[in-house]
Formats: sequence, C-alpha cells, structure tokens
Amino acid sequence: MSDRLYIFDTTLRDGEQVPGCQLNTVEKIEVAGTHQQIGHALARWYQERGYLPQPLADDQQQVARDLLAFYQQEHPSMLQQLQGFYAAYGLSLEDASQGIAISDTGKVRILLPGLVEHDACSVVFAGSESSADGHARLGRNYDWPGVASDTTLVFSHPDDGYATVIMTRNTPGFSEADGMNSQGLAFGYASVEDTGYQPPAGPGLVSGAAYRLLLETCANVEEAIAMLRSTPISFIKSSPGDPITHILLADRSGASAVVEFLPAGVVVSRAGTPYQVMTNSLWAGPAEQPACPRYQTAVAGLEEA
Repeated sequence: MSDRLYIFDTTLRDGEQVPGCQLNTVEKIEVAGTHQQIGHALARWYQERGYLPQPLADDQQQVARDLLAFYQQEHPSMLQQLQGFYAAYGLSLEDASQGIAISDTGKVRILLPGLVEHDACSVVFAGSESSADGHARLGRNYDWPGVASDTTLVFSHPDDGYATVIMTRNTPGFSEADGMNSQGLAFGYASVEDTGYQPPAGPGLVSGAAYRLLLETCANVEEAIAMLRSTPISFIKSSPGDPITHILLADRSGASAVVEFLPAGVVVSRAGTPYQVMTNSLWAGPAEQPACPRYQTAVAGLEEA
C-alpha cells in the first residue's frame, strides 16, 4: 500500500519553557488519500518511535471484536484507518490476538483497536464581532501543570470526508483535543467530573472518535449537535468516577454551543454573548462554570479586549 501524501516531522517548537511544564516539540503530519492510506501513513510515526504489537488477553480480544463490529456500523472511516494502520505492521485487523500499545507518559492507556482519550482544560471561542480583523477564533490552554507533552498537528485530506486539522498529544490519529474542518466547524474538549451519564448499552464511540467523526461529516454546529445526540458515545475510565469530557463547538457563522453528557442525556448550552468559554466545570445541570476562577479570568480578558 502506497502513501499518496505524507509530510512528516516538521518541528515548529522545541524546548520552550512554560510555567509548570516543558513543551518538547510540536510536529506536523499531513496525510491524504483513502482512509486506509491515511492509517498506513500514520503507522510510520508509531513505528519510528518504537510502538510494537503486544499480545491481547482473551477478554481484550473480545472487546476488540465488539468494537470492530460497532465501528463497522457507526464509524467505518476509523475502521478503514485501523486496517491500514495494522497493514503497515504486517498484521490483520481481523486477527484480534495482537494490539499496538499506545502509551501516555509511560502508562499504557489502551491497545489498538480502540482509541485513546486525554484530559484537557480551558477552551475559548470569540466570534467575528469580538475581533478587530473580523475573524472568529477558537483556542485552548492546557492549564494543569505537566500535561503539555509532545503535541502533533494532523492535517488529513480523506477522499470521502471533509479535510480536517486536529491537535493531539502523543498519539496522532487516535486522540483528538481540538480540531477544525474545511467547512469552518471547530471544536475543543475538556475534562469534567463524572456526571453520572449512562451511555447506551453495548459498544459506543469513545468521545474523541465521535469528535473526529463530526469534523469529517458535519458542516456546522447544528449538524454536529444532531450527530452527537444520535451516536452512542462512551468514555474510557479506569474506575467509576473518572472524568469524562464535554465539548465546545463553533462554526464560521459565529454560532457556538457547549455539549455535555448528563444523566438526562445530551444537553446543549448556548451563550448570549459574542464569545463562549468552557473550562473543567459544567455549563448545565446546574451550571458550575461561573464559579470557576479560570472561567472568570477568560471572560474578564474577553470583555476587556
């Protein structure tokens, strides 16, 4: 399998000091072609960094088979990417006896097939009327000390989906923290305490995978909300009570919304201002956001500017 387009390892930042952490590198990966070609190309990043197959236990193999059947129905582009990824290792995705170990700061979080989920922090959207040049902007901070490790920007041009740029940490192609597509739809997600949300029974898309799917298939905030409400979504947890995520959506029209997963289901909150801020506190159910000091700091800065 040939990689139609693969631009790799462009270092944008190296060794910059920020309070509480070290930003090691920011790399750029650009891939294009079928989803299998994209997965095949991404595997080179993992191979060059020593990611190797590991045996899967019987229970892990069953989880893998269930996930693959679910992805075939709900997220076929991810399944095709995984097929290309495994082919680069000389493995068949249908043989669930082995998986690729994905590591997060030295701790194995999950084995492929499957997806990685990371924590996150403050996300800010400022509409076009909030800026002097008339451009809307969405950005994020990693506020917690020590979380800003190697960061990768993945530019993807699939044959049968919207082109996207996605920011990831450590695991390009398999974790999504922020992103934007060619239609002007953007998102950022952040951790929030376990809300007691009950996902649908059976397999579900890990939230990061769902966020990537919405960039590939949705053109605006309303389409993204409809997709999140209709798609089974789950969250990776090592134990009950572990954080889940919520998401801030924005689009080129200036629309924005925070989407949260609560016991009542998928809840959407909108701002009555030309900006919207989301940290690690809930907007809904009842809202905890206004009491967050980082939320107050971001809002004060936007109001002043």
